[in-house]
Amino acid sequence: MSKHSHTAMKEAARELADAEGLTYAAARRIVERWAAHEGPTDDELRTADETDFDPLFWYATQPGSEVPGFLMRMHDYPERSDAPAKYCHPHAVQSLADPEKAAVLSLTARPDVYYGEPALVVEPLTYTPPPGALPGFGYWGNCWTIHLHDVGFGDRISNLAAPGWSATVTRGAEPGAPSALRIAHADYVLFDAETPLPPDWLARVRCNPEGVPVVCGPGAGRPVPPNLDDPDYVNDLLNTLDLVAARVPVTVTEVA
Repeated sequence: MSKHSHTAMKEAARELADAEGLTYAAARRIVERWAAHEGPTDDELRTADETDFDPLFWYATQPGSEVPGFLMRMHDYPERSDAPAKYCHPHAVQSLADPEKAAVLSLTARPDVYYGEPALVVEPLTYTPPPGALPGFGYWGNCWTIHLHDVGFGDRISNLAAPGWSATVTRGAEPGAPSALRIAHADYVLFDAETPLPPDWLARVRCNPEGVPVVCGPGAGRPVPPNLDDPDYVNDLLNTLDLVAARVPVTVTEVA
């Protein structure tokens, strides 16, 4: 049965309405928009899949370059640091108890796959607390994920794009080179730095017209898993707010 058939669209609209708490009419309009969406062609996907991607080799062959620490991370949980980590996005997180104090999270962003679709994981490599702060990342992880909740992240991965959020990617000059990635909501910038993104991953961000899941953590205490290939475990972490997530539209452009 064609995905554009009347019966298929009717079933898809009902499923979306049930999942997202929408009226059938609203869900039907969304499903019709999805049906009109033009994703990547088979040729584009094939070309992307056949493109070699080796960021470690790329960094190793650049004169005077070094491999960013986040590509070689050895720890499952953010470690305390006296200064923000190089090559990461320094993200200030205000204390909920004392907004005059803030920690700096050295955020990384890495590509992943969730239920067969491209996803992004944003997590701190290290954290730099304010002077006099008690040891431990847990408090700052809670502050961070609560702030994210206030701007649209939640305890599940929605079928719909989070209002106001967008991500832009400027491809690296060649495969293996890092891409510039910015994820933002109005004046709230979650991430703005370079990170390697595979060609096959970039090609597939156009498959879903609503965007890709962006998963952030750790929040409540358990570490972020090394990948999202166990959806049941990921959903458990979302339910306990060890992770928070939102679906974010992505625009990919070529390097100038």
